[in-house]
Amino acid sequence: MNTSAIASTSTALSPSRSHYQPTTSSGYFGAGRCESSSTASFIANITPSVDDGYFAFAKIGDEICVVQVSSLTPLTALSTIDIKVFRHEFVAIFRLDGTRTMHPDDVCVIETIDDRLKCYEEEKEIVFLAKEVIERMRQLSPPHRVQYRPRTKIPRMLSGYTVR
Repeated sequence: MNTSAIASTSTALSPSRSHYQPTTSSGYFGAGRCESSSTASFIANITPSVDDGYFAFAKIGDEICVVQVSSLTPLTALSTIDIKVFRHEFVAIFRLDGTRTMHPDDVCVIETIDDRLKCYEEEKEIVFLAKEVIERMRQLSPPHRVQYRPRTKIPRMLSGYTVR
């Protein structure tokens, strides 16, 4: 495993979870390829069990999400991954969106989140992240595309007025 490329990306990496590091040098779990919105993701019909695991940033589709990866997930590129997906709700609050079993090609685990920089309330299924972690997530997220519309010219009606 190439952990030096992963460790250099952030100081928020958890050293106690080093055996769960992604398996490719690009920093992604599996083949390093993410699901696009045009492809259907593989989700197994098996109920995933994610009661314990590590938290990480992951790219699912076009979004950067906070996920909890099951500690029972084997370290092979062909086996499915049991994860809990948390969607951004407000500033530093992430709420559970669902528990899924996904193929490694459909989820890219970017980096782990240090346990000291997050607070997970299991009863409410909410994760609170520290300010440093939120800033790191902003850096990992692609910039928002702003659509500019050309300004239309409105002809001025100068009837009755004399311009000098």
